[in-house]
Amino acid sequence: MKTTILSELSLEELSIEKKKRGAMVGAYIAIIIMMVGAGVVVTIRKGTSIFTFFPLVFVPIFLVIYKGYGDVNKEIKSRNEA
Repeated sequence: MKTTILSELSLEELSIEKKKRGAMVGAYIAIIIMMVGAGVVVTIRKGTSIFTFFPLVFVPIFLVIYKGYGDVNKEIKSRNEA
């Protein structure tokens, strides 16, 4: 994934970037919810297994993606104030 320097993007490009990152945040939320549900079902049926703790691996990744989404929002807000 290429690194995007937000300060170099136009307001229109920032809007597109916000939509992309928002979609990624939504997708990761859906994935984590499904993994938690599957982990609960597997834990109830078979006891503790790797699927019980598997969602915890994806939470740090989600936090990084969510931070990037927040950074885009801050950049858009700072430009609208100026």
